Amino acid sequence: MRTLAVALSALLFSVSSCATESLFDESSELQGMTVRLCGTPAYPPVSWVTSSGRVEGVNAMLVRTLLNSFGVSVDDRQSSNWRRCLKEVELGNVDVMTGFRTEARTHYMVFLDTPLVKEDINLFYPASEPIEFNGWAGLSGKSIGVLMGDSFGDRTDAELAKYPRLEWVSSQDQNLLKLADRRLDAVPMGKRSGQLQIDVLGLAGQIDSVATDVSDYWYIAISKHSPLIKWLPELNSQLNVLLSDPKLIPLWMAQQRTMYLQSAEAKTSEKDIP
Repeated sequence: MRTLAVALSALLFSVSSCATESLFDESSELQGMTVRLCGTPAYPPVSWVTSSGRVEGVNAMLVRTLLNSFGVSVDDRQSSNWRRCLKEVELGNVDVMTGFRTEARTHYMVFLDTPLVKEDINLFYPASEPIEFNGWAGLSGKSIGVLMGDSFGDRTDAELAKYPRLEWVSSQDQNLLKLADRRLDAVPMGKRSGQLQIDVLGLAGQIDSVATDVSDYWYIAISKHSPLIKWLPELNSQLNVLLSDPKLIPLWMAQQRTMYLQSAEAKTSEKDIP
């Protein structure tokens, strides 16, 4: 808890410092606006959703800090899965999300210029049945678990779409539990988040992974229906200011990892209560 308290203190200092960089005064039409945020729950500590239905993760912290500096409040309540989140952004019911930049998504959202966090995609498999990665075509004939709404970039998505044995699920926990039971051959997911969720589920030693050729960045994206869309130059400029501190992302990554582990522990404790 002491570690978390220290991280929170540092966070509050960082947020306060960033707020002083606000480009708008009290009379700005952005002051007092509330926008909605949603995200994928499957990539802690970068992006996840708490048991109480709040979007968390390094990305959510960046979005809140960025928009708060303009006087904009962020409604981060989410009760939907990742695929529904994307649909809500498309419909204009949600203003902001974070994710990989793909051609399909650019039809209904605009990505800010500066990348947030680098994500390496690994191929996870049952430890007793190791897989070598020699390209996505080499997975033909295998049963591959994919999170609904997930994207690994246009090229990789096109490759995966060729395989008839894709099994779509709504949570990454389902994929990992299926791997442990050897009901799936492989699951592509973030190296960092995959290992964290394996540890939380108590599956260490049962699942292993190998690097793939996919490494991409998370971006903040604004729905084309959002009133924020006309402030893109200012948002881009302020995001650059926010990310100019090289200590920020590592600090928030450590804090979010701690929060996720504590949340998982609390959820487990609740289950143990008779």
